[in-house]
Amino acid sequence: MINLTIDGKALQVKKGKTILEAALANGIHIPHLCYHPAIKAIGSCRICVVEVKPGPPRPQPACTTTVAEGMEVITQSERLQDLRRELVKFILVNHPLDCPWCDKAGECLLQDLTHELGIDVVDYEAVKVPPHIDYESRLIERYATRCVTCGRCVRVCRDRVGASAINFESRGYFTELGCGHVPLECEFCGTCIDICPVGALINKLFKYTARSWELTKTKTVCPYCGGGCNYEVHTKNGHIHRVRSQGSLLLCGRGRFGFGVLEAPERLHQPLIKKDGQLVAATWDEALDYAARGLKEVIDNAGPDALYGIGSPRATNEASFLFQKLIRAGLGHNNLDSPARYNFARALAGIAAVFGEAQVSGVALGSVKKGVYQSPWEVQEEAKGSGFPFVLGNAHHLSHADVILIVGADVTPEMPTYGWRIMDALKNENFRLVVANPRKTKFDRYANLNLRYQPGSERLLLIGLMEAVLEAQPGYSPHLEAEGFEDFKKTLLKTSLSKVAKQAGVKDADLRQAGKLLAQAQAPAIIFGHDLMAQEQGQDNVIAVADLFLLIGQPCNKGSALYPIAEKNNTRGVCDVGVMPNYLPGYQSLAEGGGAFAKLWGKPVSDKPGVTLEEMLDQLENNEPEAPRALYLLGGDLVRLLPNRQRTERLLQKVRFMVVQDAFLTDTARLADVVLPVAIHAELDGTYTSTDGRLGCLQAALSPNGTRPDWQIITELSQRLGYPMKYGSAPAIFAEMVQLMPIWAGIKEGHRWPHKKISVSLNGKFVPFSTEISIPGEGKYTLIVGKTLAHSGSYTTHAHGPQTIMPGAELKINPADAQALKVNEGEPVKISSTQGEITVPIAVTVEIPRGVVFLADHFSDTPANLLTSNSNLCRVQLQKG
Repeated sequence: MINLTIDGKALQVKKGKTILEAALANGIHIPHLCYHPAIKAIGSCRICVVEVKPGPPRPQPACTTTVAEGMEVITQSERLQDLRRELVKFILVNHPLDCPWCDKAGECLLQDLTHELGIDVVDYEAVKVPPHIDYESRLIERYATRCVTCGRCVRVCRDRVGASAINFESRGYFTELGCGHVPLECEFCGTCIDICPVGALINKLFKYTARSWELTKTKTVCPYCGGGCNYEVHTKNGHIHRVRSQGSLLLCGRGRFGFGVLEAPERLHQPLIKKDGQLVAATWDEALDYAARGLKEVIDNAGPDALYGIGSPRATNEASFLFQKLIRAGLGHNNLDSPARYNFARALAGIAAVFGEAQVSGVALGSVKKGVYQSPWEVQEEAKGSGFPFVLGNAHHLSHADVILIVGADVTPEMPTYGWRIMDALKNENFRLVVANPRKTKFDRYANLNLRYQPGSERLLLIGLMEAVLEAQPGYSPHLEAEGFEDFKKTLLKTSLSKVAKQAGVKDADLRQAGKLLAQAQAPAIIFGHDLMAQEQGQDNVIAVADLFLLIGQPCNKGSALYPIAEKNNTRGVCDVGVMPNYLPGYQSLAEGGGAFAKLWGKPVSDKPGVTLEEMLDQLENNEPEAPRALYLLGGDLVRLLPNRQRTERLLQKVRFMVVQDAFLTDTARLADVVLPVAIHAELDGTYTSTDGRLGCLQAALSPNGTRPDWQIITELSQRLGYPMKYGSAPAIFAEMVQLMPIWAGIKEGHRWPHKKISVSLNGKFVPFSTEISIPGEGKYTLIVGKTLAHSGSYTTHAHGPQTIMPGAELKINPADAQALKVNEGEPVKISSTQGEITVPIAVTVEIPRGVVFLADHFSDTPANLLTSNSNLCRVQLQKG
């Protein structure tokens, strides 16, 4: 610790801190403009100058001057105030008097400084700067004349976001912010807007809608990807006007600009029931009574097993918990699942196959009542844990990894938070990044090594990487206790590295270089996502990833872990709380964990595993006697989500009765007999669990406007079905839920599970997997169906902001392939597969290799799953539209 005094106050601060950081941490105000804690100090404005003893005679910038032992700092003196006044006057010389209509009014640092320093006149004159104003860029307006050239936006865009979309143009007095005097083409995250200390960058969705002092601020959690970003919604008169992340400032574009989904004109605000083949409006009582009658009729005639429950990765933990309770305790079976079965559930199953099931001991129910959204389970000194949850990474630790392998993931569109952590990791000169993907992604530009493999060959690539690790260090052995290593080497790692490299479509020299990096790593991490998990053999892909981590992983070192990407806001949560056919809440086994549930619920819990969503659809396909007669869907648009759209739609139409809870009349809801409108996002209280197991808490900022929370609908329906569940609030449900989940010991808002105080004992076994590459269909091109940064599922297609960034689908294609087809940018092509065909415009890009095309799966008018059969990959034919 360093001892110093600031304005006569004795302080102790950590070595390496700046004077400004030390002052702010101890409640001492130093005027500043360019400094922001989210970025490295810039030192451009010089307004934070202070007098330092011992030190040079001239004042020093507090933001870039580090503390030293015995340092004496003076922050306030007439000399300093005169300097600050002059510096601010220089800024004001050409600053327009836009305050009455500038959206930054009331939260503008330049306004605050002018008032604080008592500046009432600017006695300087200078050449007027031409007023370059950018009205053309989407979502963001730029006012060059308001810019104070502090550099905040440039730094955050380059160093934290990794986009480098804006920079300074010209020099000296004529320096201005820009991007070549053309409209912005960037990630449209909007971070530059919030970090700007003045009104040089404006949020178009917020412009002229409200004043900052009129807004009510409510903390909640982003409802889109699994990143679990906490932010504030700013409301006025019952409407959201903007959202902001007050801490890191970092949000993606769909998070910052996607709040319009709440007020989308297509939102459902009244229940619908089917009469004479048409969905018509009904009252809540009519709809709930009708739903209960239809479900009871199926149950009475075919038995409780005939009702299958399908949860949603969008629903809160509390709603999902009640949903599985209704199925398990109310109906007495485990026939329930969620769309997570097609991605994240495969990841959990694959990792569990290698590292074992979740186990925890040494936790106990505490005697002291805990706060809201806090587990009553306390972590004892002897607490121990093992199994797959303990190999899942902490996002906050990812930047400590010394080598990160990204495989089968486009990180920024799928999980922006991981992208920001990678940007932090890049500040470490010893950090190495390996990116493996069939197509070029954002992080290729930062990677030390790129592995451009053939689509669908992930397992061959991973075999090659394991062989390369062993070749790089003869005699290499896993750092963890691993079973079956020798047999694994003899059976699966027997093909020559050169042959594997050729089959995967990569250079064997690149594989060897990657293997060397992974073998030398002290804290290797592996990120994998949708491209890898959504394949038909997604679980085998994950087993291969887990085998590689068992070989190289060192989870005792911070950052070394597996980082699967959960696609939606509560994909991990829906799995955590038991909307799975083979696990009770907290990943407790049906055979061993049911006692505590039966005791609390007063009903026995079946130990017979239910069928997965995939298996249920097969039952319908084959007209099996066990096939369900009724479906209860807690959201989850299966027709839009699942591969082979025509098959899914056809099979759902076989079901005798279907109840859907959703915010929109989705393609699946159109097939339902009852549609119940649900409250979403800022209309809700409750919790989500992020992809890394962190608990985020929602607070309702808006009225539900005719809708109801999922959990409330479930309780009202349960009473009509003869299994009444009475709860008055989301916190009451949470209290029961966590009481039954010892693995969540110590969890509370903002904290993750497993708890850091649980001693981890990890071991695993090498599990063989299929190496056969099988991409369904026929055709010259391989189609990859994936994700884009602008959207999250189909949810954001109802919001103006994301639709402004990307209003529709486009087929990404290599320039050489476009030339061969004689199609130009924006022209339509017809894509046909063995399942169907659609027509979309093309986007020509070198990001896509020859023979491969990419299509996002967000849009209803060009449904990508009309082409696929059982995977996110398929062979297709293209022809000019």
